[in-house]
Amino acid sequence: LPTVTGIEVESIVFPPYFKPPGATNTLFLGGAGVRCVEIESKFVKVTVIGVYLEDKAIPSLAVKWKGKSAEELKGSLEFYRDITNGSFEKCLQVTTILSLTGEQFSQKLAENSISFSKDGIIPEAANVVLEIEKLGQAITEMIIGKHGVSPEVKQNLASRFSDIMN
Repeated sequence: LPTVTGIEVESIVFPPYFKPPGATNTLFLGGAGVRCVEIESKFVKVTVIGVYLEDKAIPSLAVKWKGKSAEELKGSLEFYRDITNGSFEKCLQVTTILSLTGEQFSQKLAENSISFSKDGIIPEAANVVLEIEKLGQAITEMIIGKHGVSPEVKQNLASRFSDIMN
């Protein structure tokens, strides 16, 4: 596993390494950040997101992205698609920091298709395990893709991967 540090986002601590419930591999923290939504013309922080990856993500991504700066990675939709579509395990930890009303939640449902926790504690058993590859890719794309819900997660992934691969 690469040497990485944990990240604290809005008082939620994402440890540097994580073994998802039921998984055989320990994953490393690729990046983390806050997700905001627009409610009544104001952007409010509603969740924090940690993206964990299997260590074979590094050599897989390094083939194309080694030597690139954080800014180059951040500006490349293809970099995030390579993460999304890569043949390595991924785990998204999403923690709610502001609960939405039923109406607000239903409006954002398509963006909230991921398991949540209220306190940042990783459950003993998996809430949701996505073994349907295309669905997992779609959810990851929703977070870090072209219209990703957290620019902060994308920036953090770009910065950390630039450091790891260079």
